[in-house]
Amino acid sequence: MTQKEALSILKLGYTTFLTGAAGSGKSYVLREYIQYLREHRIPHAVTASTGIASTHIGGQTIHSWSGLGVRDYLAAHDREALFEKQPVYKKWNDTHVLIIDEISMLSAHFVDMLNELGKHMRRSDAPFGGLQVIFCGDFFQLPPIVRGEMMQTMTTANVFAYSAHAWKEAKPVICYLTEQHRQEDDTLTAILHEIRRGDVTEFTWEALEQAHTSPKEEHSTKLYTHNIDVDEINRKEFEKIKGEMRQFDMITRGSAKNVAMLKNNCLADEELRLKVGARVMCIKNDPERKFVNGSIGEVVSFDLEGAPVVELMNGKKVKIKADTWRIEDDGKVKAELTQLPLRLAWAITIHKSQGMTLDGAEIDLSKTFTPGMGYVALSRLKSIDGLHLKGISQNALLVSEDVQKMDEVFQKKSDQAIDAILKYDEAQLEEKHKAFIAKVGGSIEKLDKELIELEEKRTTFEDTKELLAKKLTLKEIAEKRGLTVDTIIGHIEKLVEAGEEIKIDYLMPKKKDLEKIKEAFKKNKDMKLTPTFDALKGIYDYHMLRIVRAGMKANS
Repeated sequence: MTQKEALSILKLGYTTFLTGAAGSGKSYVLREYIQYLREHRIPHAVTASTGIASTHIGGQTIHSWSGLGVRDYLAAHDREALFEKQPVYKKWNDTHVLIIDEISMLSAHFVDMLNELGKHMRRSDAPFGGLQVIFCGDFFQLPPIVRGEMMQTMTTANVFAYSAHAWKEAKPVICYLTEQHRQEDDTLTAILHEIRRGDVTEFTWEALEQAHTSPKEEHSTKLYTHNIDVDEINRKEFEKIKGEMRQFDMITRGSAKNVAMLKNNCLADEELRLKVGARVMCIKNDPERKFVNGSIGEVVSFDLEGAPVVELMNGKKVKIKADTWRIEDDGKVKAELTQLPLRLAWAITIHKSQGMTLDGAEIDLSKTFTPGMGYVALSRLKSIDGLHLKGISQNALLVSEDVQKMDEVFQKKSDQAIDAILKYDEAQLEEKHKAFIAKVGGSIEKLDKELIELEEKRTTFEDTKELLAKKLTLKEIAEKRGLTVDTIIGHIEKLVEAGEEIKIDYLMPKKKDLEKIKEAFKKNKDMKLTPTFDALKGIYDYHMLRIVRAGMKANS
């Protein structure tokens, strides 16, 4: 199926599985469809199975968007609790199209929970509550990571999303892309096709042996299977850099159990050491969208406040400020940690490379431990010439036999989908596309792209400003906007920087506390958060400190 044919099917409004080999253009089709939805004002949500994957399409994780988080089970009281949460309820009921990228890394069990929650939230027995769901991905990529009790109930055959009861109920239309847009040589394309078929010949092994023994230039990206190897490489590369070392220590608050959970989930280092020249990766989305989770760059300087300035791969230079991760329950902070959202990144794991396109890479496949790992690593490359293979095991090129069988089914169903739309001419398809737009309350008239972007940028800050004028609390504003309190405070700080007149006096703490916080900021010439937090012995949380600081700047 071509990209044009797939896009035409998506516009019909059917729940769809968009798939194809690595480099076939799945992300391109998604971006085109997302733009189409924006142009026709169709409310949609862009999500992915992991934080890294979500950055490639400008979305968030499906766990965060749905409200399911990392839970393994969805009990009746969980459904009711989520139904009562205004931001979660609003997202589910204001959305008509739900996009989920990298579906291979979501388990069948999670997809069933998502279906169950969608029906409950939208009070509809239709699959996923009546949403058009776009599953996107390639099941030859890395499989879901199953932990805890779920390991005892799930097998290789039933772990994948296509095994879910919800998948069978929704009966997604299959769009199997067959064009190739990433690989630049026939050798690498042939190797990847052999791996997918499960028929790896001497041709592939000889080509990989050549990549293993031939001398190659030093490549900027190293892909390894295990975190322990990645950490050791990053440590050695860091030690090679001469110059001053800066250390940034994590600040934590809350129970040891919850703090440990936060540390595991956010990937931030307790003691982050940086130097000019260090290669780093961002591990959280920037509220101002200057960088995203997964952005890679190099530390080029430290500013007067000591914050690192990173030049990203796109040439943009950004100052990285400390950020905060929290566990909240019913509006109460159970645990909190603050650290720079950075990690060293000369080497990264193959899991984190999923979705990347690389000109060259040093790859070690000697310790692969799950089917699809070798395929993912090799498919990141544009050409076999860019490969330096450090090592490879006999099992490195294995893929799931169950996936191979399902892939044949997907290809046949995709051919059937092509036959179905070929029954209509362009004019008839256009009418069907318009019918879907009308059904979900979109605008038949296509809106100008630049106007949409300007309006979206203006609206997000203006909406916050209007709610501040009504003297709503930060929590109330966040709930109405379907955003986090952190993001709302970021809007306030941005409005203050822009010189906008906003009234935030009502958000200030009691006079005694206000004066104490102001005094601490005044002693700290640069008005930095961390020294002020430490000086006040952690009595006031970062939300309060940021609001007081914004008020001081607004009145200066």
